[in-house]
Amino acid sequence: MPVFDYMPMGEGGLQEIFSWMDDFVLTHKEIAEKRVLGRSEDERWDIPAIVVTNKDVPEEKKQIALITLSRHGHERGTRVVGPEILSYLASPEARTVRDRQTVIVVPVVNPEGVVQDSFHSSMSGITELEKKIFGRLCAEFPPDMMIDFHSLGKTDGSKYDLGDMEVIVPANTTKWGMDEQIHQYVAHEMQNYAEKYGWPYEVHTLEDLSAYYFGGRDGRLPHASLQEKTFLLQVQNPYEQFAFPEDFPGYTNYTCGPAYLRWHTMVFGMETNHFSIRPDQGLGESGMLPCRALLEMGNQRFAWERAPGYPTNLLYGDFRISLRPIGENPGQLRTSRERLWKERFFFDVLKRETIDANTTLAELGYLGDNLPLDLGLCLRMRQKNIHRVCIHEEDAAFETFTDHCSTFVHIPLRLQAAGRTKVTIEHGE
Repeated sequence: MPVFDYMPMGEGGLQEIFSWMDDFVLTHKEIAEKRVLGRSEDERWDIPAIVVTNKDVPEEKKQIALITLSRHGHERGTRVVGPEILSYLASPEARTVRDRQTVIVVPVVNPEGVVQDSFHSSMSGITELEKKIFGRLCAEFPPDMMIDFHSLGKTDGSKYDLGDMEVIVPANTTKWGMDEQIHQYVAHEMQNYAEKYGWPYEVHTLEDLSAYYFGGRDGRLPHASLQEKTFLLQVQNPYEQFAFPEDFPGYTNYTCGPAYLRWHTMVFGMETNHFSIRPDQGLGESGMLPCRALLEMGNQRFAWERAPGYPTNLLYGDFRISLRPIGENPGQLRTSRERLWKERFFFDVLKRETIDANTTLAELGYLGDNLPLDLGLCLRMRQKNIHRVCIHEEDAAFETFTDHCSTFVHIPLRLQAAGRTKVTIEHGE
């Protein structure tokens, strides 16, 4: 049975959603609490968030996931998806998610728009109110994963498909490192999970979004511009950030772009469909299921990752050789990842060379001045047995982990000065 088997509408509908949220927190107070992020632009409505987690697990041992809905007030499907996600998070099936993650759900980002059943948002960037409320929230909870829900109606969709499409949008705003491949991999896992339960989703990149222009019939940019994400809409504007809380300096559909740019957060946009699917037909479930798949992927170890969690730690390079954050728990990794991600433009050399059957050389160069700088150098090796690692001919610590056919060697480094660091890896039978 859906949480809402009808569509909440108008001021009464908003109050129904808020009352449901209050009842949810009261019923599940051992795992849930309500926070008010701010007030609507007309100052009539609170903007509440629900934090769901195992409160007995220290915060630094948990990842942080942020789920936002109803940024655009007329996108009605989000009104039923948010409560459906919260209902899942309180279920026995989500126990591991609660143990390993702090999940913040903002069911109604734009209450004034919901009451008016109108867009009531910015066409030229993130609104000042969004900057303020997400700035305050993310200053306390820097997200490892963020997903922003929207909903298509009769006249919304691509120029090829109006009225019946649901979409997962990998919302990474650069192609840095392996982000394009990793986000695509995760998006297709979300798609497969939803389809297993009978909900057909499409996966569209930000390039697709621009070319199709959800909400219009015309392509928006010439093909040449679509080759680089840095030209997409204004999603790439480096000066558009969440304020933290007020000190940082343009149409972006999804609110999560600044989180990717600041913390290398794993980011997705979602488009459910409130025209073709009624609430009593499973509209809430259709949006909840890919979100559930993503949340549960945050509990597993991806093959190229050293530890379980969202695959956000390949910051520079590729699967064969890359720079990674340092840390033994999610909190430490978040702190390290934010610092290293800001330095990505200052790494000018990253290479490896197979010398012989027993030796691989690696080299990295750093031109910045944010020193000392701690990081992990990670290589994927065909060889199974790693005997020794030397940094500038001195023995160094390392650890290994495996996927189904190879060994990764992870080498902690401390850069004390700009320049090149040379690493020797000895391996063999």
